[in-house]
Amino acid sequence: MTRNRIELEGTVVEPPEIRTTPAGTPVLRFSVDCGAPGEELRLAIVTVGEPALAAKPKLEPGRQVRVIGRMRALKSKMKTGATIEVVAESIERNEQEKR
Repeated sequence: MTRNRIELEGTVVEPPEIRTTPAGTPVLRFSVDCGAPGEELRLAIVTVGEPALAAKPKLEPGRQVRVIGRMRALKSKMKTGATIEVVAESIERNEQEKR
């Protein structure tokens, strides 16, 4: 059991970007705003492999999603801290979103 687990719901902020590594692995990146009403809290989401390919068609700006994964810190060249991103294990479109 891992102690690093996050589950969040939010709104896709910008179109997802998919790239392929030199080894041929697809990497999907996008941002989700999961802040309370009136608060902006954007988190970067990344997933790799087949889940990345499967998730991309479900994602578009404004779409509500649910993400389950783990957080990881990316080392920063600045000594003020690290950037946090969520490594997604599961990405689901929220079918009960407000219309």
